[in-house]
Amino acid sequence: MYALTNGKIFTSEEIIENQVLLIKGDKISKTISAENLDVDIQVIDLKGFNVAPSFMDIQIYGGGGNLYNSKTTEETIRKTYLEIRRQGTTHFQITLSSVLLDKMLEAIEVAKNYLKNGGKGLAGLHLEGPFFSFPKRGAHVAEFIRKPTNEELKTIIQACKGLPTYMTIAPEEFTEEQLKTLLESDIIIAAGHSSATYKQAKNAFQQGIKRVTHLFNAMSQLQGREPGLVGAAYNSEAWASIIPDGIHVDFASIQISKKMMGKRLFIITDAVTNDISGDYKFIHAGTHYTDLKGTLSGSALTMMQSVKNCVEKVEISLEESLRMASTYPAEVLNLDHRLGKIKPDYQANMVIFDDDFVVKGIVEDGCLEWF
Repeated sequence: MYALTNGKIFTSEEIIENQVLLIKGDKISKTISAENLDVDIQVIDLKGFNVAPSFMDIQIYGGGGNLYNSKTTEETIRKTYLEIRRQGTTHFQITLSSVLLDKMLEAIEVAKNYLKNGGKGLAGLHLEGPFFSFPKRGAHVAEFIRKPTNEELKTIIQACKGLPTYMTIAPEEFTEEQLKTLLESDIIIAAGHSSATYKQAKNAFQQGIKRVTHLFNAMSQLQGREPGLVGAAYNSEAWASIIPDGIHVDFASIQISKKMMGKRLFIITDAVTNDISGDYKFIHAGTHYTDLKGTLSGSALTMMQSVKNCVEKVEISLEESLRMASTYPAEVLNLDHRLGKIKPDYQANMVIFDDDFVVKGIVEDGCLEWF
C-alpha cells in the first residue's frame, strides 16, 4: 500500500482536495485525511498536480509508425500502447479499417494472442467496416466496402468469441434478420459510415444499436426535411463518439451536440500514424491526416489534447471533459464496474497532469510512473 498526497483528485463523481488517496495492490483503496494516515505507509507527493481516471480510447488505428491494417501484429498493438500511455491513456481498442474477410480473421487472431500473451492496455478490437454505405465510406478503400452476407457474419461472430469486439456498421445495409444476428452476438454494435434516413436509424436504435461512431463524420446529416443519423442520435438514448480536433467537427457543432446529448457524448481520437506500407496510406498534414488523394482521414489527436480542446474550445468543464475521456467510454464498453472512476475497489489506473494539460505521470494497475 502507498499514499498519494498533495493533489487535486477528480474521481468522476466529485473533486477531492486536501485528502490522501490510498492505493493497495492494483486497486483504489480509499481517501482519508492526512492525520489518519499510518506512519508506516509510503507517501508520494503529487506536487499539486491533478489526478483523474486514466483515459480510454475506443478508436485508434495504430502508433509508433505502425497501422494495424498495414502491420497486423502484436508488435503494432504494443507500440500503440507504449505511445498513448505517455498521454494518459491506459486502455484502447485497436481499430481495423475495412478489409477482406481473411484480413479481418487475421486481425482478430492477433488481438486474441496479444491478450493471451499478457499484452497490456488492449480493451478490445474495433472492426470499423466493411459493411458501410458506399457514398459514406470516407477514407476507407472502396474495393473493400460490401454488403454483409449471412455466411460472412456467422464467420466473424464465431471468430470473435472470447475477444471483446466492437463493430461499426451502416445499419441500412443489413436485413432485419442479419441485424438481429449481430445484436444477439457478443459483439458491441455501433452505427456509422451510414446513409441511413432518420426512420432507418431510429429503427436500428429500437432494434438494439446503442452507439454511434464519430458523430457527423461519414453519415447522413441533420437537415430540416430529413434529420438523418445525426438527428436520430440526438433524439435517442444512444451514445455517440466525437473527434474534438476542430477539423473533423467544428467546435461549435461539438458544443451544440453536448447540449443535445449530455452524458451520451464521449471522446475518441480516431488517431492514425504515418504508415504507407499497406492498402491504407496516411500522410501527416500538420493538424490531421489525409490519404494519398487528400481525403480527410484520421486525426493527430491525443486524448489529453482532446480534453484540453473540450475545455478551452468547446467550453465544457474540466470535470465533464475528463468524464468524456474516461467514465463514459468505460460505460460504452461495459467496463464501468472497474474502470473510469477513482473509487474504492476500482482498478488503480490514473493520469497525473498539470494545469496546462501536460501529462506528468500515470498510475497503471497500481504502479506509479513519472514522465
